[in-house]
Amino acid sequence: MHKKYKEKYNEGCLRIFKLLFLLYDDKAYYDDVLEIFKNSSNEQQHVALNKCLNALKVFGIKITKKKNKFRMLNIPFANKYDIGDIKTISLIENFNNNLPKSKVKNEIEDLITKIKKGFDNDTKKIYSQLIDNTENHNNFSYENILSQIEKCETYCQEQYKIQIKYKTTDNNENNCICNAKQVIYDSKTAYLKVYKIKEQEVENIPINNILSINQLPSIKSSTEMPMTIIYKIRGRLAKAYNLKENERLIEVKGDGTLIIANTNEPYDLLLKRLIRYDNNCIIERPKFIREKMKQMINDTLKNYE
Repeated sequence: MHKKYKEKYNEGCLRIFKLLFLLYDDKAYYDDVLEIFKNSSNEQQHVALNKCLNALKVFGIKITKKKNKFRMLNIPFANKYDIGDIKTISLIENFNNNLPKSKVKNEIEDLITKIKKGFDNDTKKIYSQLIDNTENHNNFSYENILSQIEKCETYCQEQYKIQIKYKTTDNNENNCICNAKQVIYDSKTAYLKVYKIKEQEVENIPINNILSINQLPSIKSSTEMPMTIIYKIRGRLAKAYNLKENERLIEVKGDGTLIIANTNEPYDLLLKRLIRYDNNCIIERPKFIREKMKQMINDTLKNYE
């Protein structure tokens, strides 16, 4: 009799572990779960299943069933995260929500789900407060421009020049001949990175600002010249300045001023960074980049007139 009960208990423990394995991997489909309890000591499968679920509840494991799948709401152990960890998790989750459907998106979503299952009660409260207090809710979804993204990705793979018409940031229309380089993403939208042939510059164009794209019959050049922007960093900023990924130091002046060359960084992003340096940064060349910086400064000053 003792041996019979021992075998029964061992059998029950193995079934619990098999169920936990499916729950943790979020693969606890109803039919697969019932299969675990097949021939369960002459008990009906659903009876043995309910006993197992009740046993897990005793250990504090919360389980819910939606449609044909069981889901584990928490795990047998809990981790405490600080506010920095929680903000990072929230940032990754928000970014992933805006990505187009893909295998990577699903894998990131599964990882975040597993991490959140391990939140202790304090972490859950902080995470909930962080979500509730987030002021900058972003309703943008890549799904809204998915067809445009797919078209742009196709042009990036082609070996032909394209003619593109798009709206600029000041709501004007621009038309240029260029080579499509890459589709890039941030938390707000997707961009088509292009090399503008006449201007010899790289620009990131918001895909939802594109009005039309036409493929031209000529093949794109394999010898594109990267755009290089030269600028000076001076004053206290020069003493503490660290070169960025696309930068190289050309010269150090006697007064400590740095002459820096920046190659192939999207100029719109570069100008937004350089303008923050105030009068400690001066763009020397090319001329049209100097003019764009002057225009940015003048547009800013208009706000204070």
